[in-house]
Amino acid sequence: MKTYNMSFIKTNGLTILLVFISVIFIFSLTLIFSLFENIQGLSNQDKIEYINQALTTIAIIIGGLALIINAYYTSRLSLDENQSLLMQILAGTLAWDNDIVTGINYKQPTPQEIVPERFSKAIEQLGNEKIETRFAAIYALERIAKDSPKDHWTIMEILAAFIRENAPVNQKYEDELQVSSKLPTDIQTAITVIGRRDSHKDPVNQKLDLRNTDLSNADLTEANLSKAIFVGANLQWVNFTQANLSEADLSITNLCGSVFYEANLSKATLPEANLQGVILRKANLSKAIFYDANLEGAILCDANLVGAILCDANLEGAILCDANLFEANFEGSNLQDANLIGSNLQNAKLAGANLEGVLLSTANLQDANLQETNLFRANLSGCENLELQQIEQAFGDRTTILPENLNIPQHWR
Repeated sequence: MKTYNMSFIKTNGLTILLVFISVIFIFSLTLIFSLFENIQGLSNQDKIEYINQALTTIAIIIGGLALIINAYYTSRLSLDENQSLLMQILAGTLAWDNDIVTGINYKQPTPQEIVPERFSKAIEQLGNEKIETRFAAIYALERIAKDSPKDHWTIMEILAAFIRENAPVNQKYEDELQVSSKLPTDIQTAITVIGRRDSHKDPVNQKLDLRNTDLSNADLTEANLSKAIFVGANLQWVNFTQANLSEADLSITNLCGSVFYEANLSKATLPEANLQGVILRKANLSKAIFYDANLEGAILCDANLVGAILCDANLEGAILCDANLFEANFEGSNLQDANLIGSNLQNAKLAGANLEGVLLSTANLQDANLQETNLFRANLSGCENLELQQIEQAFGDRTTILPENLNIPQHWR
């Protein structure tokens, strides 16, 4: 940016002023002498007096002009200096001299000095009655968590506590489908901030505590809630699309109607959870635990349930077509009228399971354990790698449809 040399401007201004005054003075002298030489009838003494008066008058006029011109240049220089100073400050080319500007020795506070004040103010605002103030507090805490790694986990725990305190499970409606109930916006904001945190800053072996909270109808798309504790929470109609819930504890949770499309629930624990009508299409449920869980009518198409444990779970009417159920454990589970067309049940454990009316067409049952399995009305046509010895360990009758290469066992007749 262009800067101005004030001394140069001032010097040039004075030079111009002197030249201007000199020209006027010489011109005035020349004019006076020529006039008085031509005046007749005056003595030399009178001419000298008149000349002195004329010179005095001219001197007064020139002095006045000099003062006016000097005042103009002085004000102009002052204005130019102020403008130059302002432009340089705005351009960042001139550092602030705090001793001159403020008259005191001001020291810029460090981030370490600012954070405690910001932190205290945000915590105070978090309990404000106005929702817009609480919004500001939540976002302020998120900003602090990003700026100050040592405060990251403390802030996440504070936000989790805020949710537990302000959105507890309502026992009266715990088992009802809350389709129309909208999650309070400040609670949604808090869980969103938690879900998009930088999990690399999380301390080892620390877990988010969101147990017994009511997050029904929340939008948790792509949220990172790995290892979070949701025991006893109400999570009905929550959108968990592409969310990370690996190793999360969802024991005894209500997940009716929730969407887990392409979500990661690897090694998640869901014993006694209510998953009626949930959408788990293309979800990763490898090694997940579903003891006594209710998956009635759940949609698990193309889901990955490798090594998953679904003992004594209710999967009546569930859709598991093309799902990967390799080494999954369904012992004692209810799969009545479920759709397992094209699924991979290789090495699956189905002992004592109820597969009445189940659709297993084109499914891979290689080395699957069917001991004491109920296959009444089941359709196993086109099943791959199914051996006679496997179905001989199961229960069935003439309503059971077997592959063309297998005959009905004698004890079924």
